[in-house]
Amino acid sequence: MNLKVIILAAGKGTRMKSEKPKVLFDVAGKPMIDYVIDASNKLNPDEIIVVVGNKSELVTEHLGGKNVSFVHQTEQKGTGHAVMCASQSLKGFNGKVLILCGDMPLIRHETLAKFIEFAKKSKLSFISVKVRKPEGYGRVVRGADKAVLKIVEEKDANEAEKKINEINTGIYLADSDILLERLDKIDNKNAQGEYYLTDIVNEGADVFLAEDEKEFIGINDKFQLSVASKEVWERRAIWHMKNGVEILDFENCYIDEDVEIGPDTVIYPNVYISGSTKIGKMCKIYAGCRIVDSIVEDEVELKDNSYITESFVGKNSSVGPMAQLRPGTKLLGDNKIGNFVETKKAIIGKKSKASHLTYLGDCEIGENVNIGCGTITCNYDGISKHKTIIGDNVFVGSDVQFVAPVKIGSNSLIGAGSTITKDVPEGALAITRGEQRNIEGWVKRWKEKKMKFRGE
Repeated sequence: MNLKVIILAAGKGTRMKSEKPKVLFDVAGKPMIDYVIDASNKLNPDEIIVVVGNKSELVTEHLGGKNVSFVHQTEQKGTGHAVMCASQSLKGFNGKVLILCGDMPLIRHETLAKFIEFAKKSKLSFISVKVRKPEGYGRVVRGADKAVLKIVEEKDANEAEKKINEINTGIYLADSDILLERLDKIDNKNAQGEYYLTDIVNEGADVFLAEDEKEFIGINDKFQLSVASKEVWERRAIWHMKNGVEILDFENCYIDEDVEIGPDTVIYPNVYISGSTKIGKMCKIYAGCRIVDSIVEDEVELKDNSYITESFVGKNSSVGPMAQLRPGTKLLGDNKIGNFVETKKAIIGKKSKASHLTYLGDCEIGENVNIGCGTITCNYDGISKHKTIIGDNVFVGSDVQFVAPVKIGSNSLIGAGSTITKDVPEGALAITRGEQRNIEGWVKRWKEKKMKFRGE
């Protein structure tokens, strides 16, 4: 079957109270229009036509790599007018036209496929659904024989029609010639002074009654945006749980679409996993963690409130609580990165650890290295970044500063409180502390002098 898809994405979205085009608002980590385009692509259409209007340059820029065509609606005169703007693209096309709304991200491609199968022999069909709260939607008016008489918008509906709970979803499938013919007949004689697309059913249409009203939530304000995001996040969490992931509170787990998670991984509440993150099996991700565009291998423990971005966490490592792995961090396995440790462009060898209160930036650290509390790599001189290189089996005491560029040989020991500005040979002890001096009786004399000054 020949199929073209028209996606209506020209609306201003005034109730969003934003300069941003409505269809570009994120729903659970992805712009809402992307969901509609993805569902459309799974139907293998001949062409996807996006009708743009408000801030069209932003929408076309965003969709530039998605193999879609654009039609501009320079004046917003209603949904019927939006489809009229796309009519030139339908001339000479012999097939079906599917009309979708760009602000309906919860629609499933499986539902659209069922609708197309239902309506493939019909000249014109649309999807309706029964809802608990029909306010704001066009009502489907049926006759005594249950046939559809018309769709009436709420502002044009009488009191009896407003009580109808079967609503029009705004999704249509029509033969291209029938659609063009009926578009020519609609007018704007209504309360809004707009060309309603709903008027194309007045000469008869078949209706596909859908089951799940959630799929057809249209987003008009930021509350509805939040509702839609919540639904998508729940869908994803349920999918992961059915594939072996243990999620303790699926209503408070936020996983992006492209995330991969291995079986027997346990996820605690209020965890955000974003971008193209891949998490292995048998991991534990505790409450408050955020992971973005990172790889986390098997049997890793991410403790509470840790933040990991564009990093690699090797097998059997432990991170946190309250640690930050910044872009370019690579933990090669069996590592411990403890509380209040921050890393950036740090390659850390197997079995090396930094247990607390440390900054490791622009560095390469070998295997089996102990980084003491309070250690920092001084990587920035005010103009350029410099690297610290630490060999294998190095023991670094507490409160050490490595002033890069500097190389620390394997099997060496760095004394606590040292500021290292020169390379350290293999197997050496490096220490820069001044010699300790004790002055007996000094505190008593100081106190007496202080009291005399106060006149006590």
